[in-house]
Amino acid sequence: MKIPLTPLFLASFHLVCTVAASAQTPVIQDGDTVINDQELEYLVSLWTKQMRDVAIEDPGDRLELLNLSLSNKKVAQEADHIVQKNPNIAAKYQLGLERYQREFVLNWHRDQIELPEFAELAEEQYSIKRDKYAAVPEKRISSHILFMSAPGVPRGPVLAEAQEVLDQLRAGASFVEMVKLHSGEPGAAAKEGKFDKWLQYGEIGVSPPYTEGLFTIGEIGQYSELVQTQFGVHILRLDGIQEKFYKPFAEVKDAIIAELKAEYIKLEMKHYVGQFQLTGDAVIDNAAIDAILAPYAKKE
Repeated sequence: MKIPLTPLFLASFHLVCTVAASAQTPVIQDGDTVINDQELEYLVSLWTKQMRDVAIEDPGDRLELLNLSLSNKKVAQEADHIVQKNPNIAAKYQLGLERYQREFVLNWHRDQIELPEFAELAEEQYSIKRDKYAAVPEKRISSHILFMSAPGVPRGPVLAEAQEVLDQLRAGASFVEMVKLHSGEPGAAAKEGKFDKWLQYGEIGVSPPYTEGLFTIGEIGQYSELVQTQFGVHILRLDGIQEKFYKPFAEVKDAIIAELKAEYIKLEMKHYVGQFQLTGDAVIDNAAIDAILAPYAKKE
């Protein structure tokens, strides 16, 4: 049975096998290359359930996985040989190692952070920042008549037609009939002009002038002034309002606690990294730095 070996899986083997391990019992040895029990135990923990199952049940697949582990370690060991033969790339190699080491240290420290209990603070945040955590904004639903007009085309005649229809509607004309007679939107007559979605102010995916016009209407059943969008000229009718309300604390508690935990960890990590800044004992050779920067200054 062939095991799917993803690039991420291969990279995991590479990283794990290049980390120096304390003296343990060798379980695989091929020449100078050794994988000890501690390394293999960790590698197996990275395997998928399928990989562990076939390693238990099929000697051939087990050998394939072990061969992959050893092969990756052998490849990793080549790095030192390459750098010894090509000292000009030593800095690149060192920076790569340090980048991994830095992530290793930061992840390790993050895992050691002891988080306080946030339930009480979350309730306090809910009480003073309800708009941030619990507000559900007012939403409105509408119908409209669209007098289609392409962008850039003078809209004088379209605006005049739309204003005449708006005046008739405000005088009591049937909205449904006016939709049938005037709307240029495909399928508008069948839907009786309904925009079948509850919208909040500034709704993403809806032309801003549309929601702006909708939220100027004072009462259900009334009409907006003419609204212009990229599609043309609209007459909007307000069909319903869902008033703004606040979710109960129990419904948003977990989200507030998650945010508080994330902020706590962020500040703790910032404090931790801050301990490694330049100290008063640092020695800086500005002349050497100037010499390194000089070629770049000339190019500019």
